[in-house]
Amino acid sequence: MPAVYVRWVSLKDALSDAEVAAYWKFTLEEVVPALLKVPGIRSVKLYSGAGGLRANIRYVFEMDDAGAYERLLADLQLRPLIAKTYAAWDMTTASQAFYRELTPELLRALSGTT
Repeated sequence: MPAVYVRWVSLKDALSDAEVAAYWKFTLEEVVPALLKVPGIRSVKLYSGAGGLRANIRYVFEMDDAGAYERLLADLQLRPLIAKTYAAWDMTTASQAFYRELTPELLRALSGTT
């Protein structure tokens, strides 16, 4: 069942402007392309709120199913990229959510009809 994973984060206050710029270069050039290779990941989009690219950041993953996120976390080649990504985040303000796409199939499954 199609799903969306959303992660809200801010980068750590202690990061210098140069470190923030390096983080985004790394994220866009290395992390996103690697994530798109995970089976079931349809797209990875990054959004930033107003101001500098430090706070109110959204990572949005469109997936064939929620299991794609589990495959992403289990991928041994992605672990160093994920660790480096998380190291820049202020985890005290981070949050996440999963959403499933409302489809006729889901309605049938939930209602017990065929």
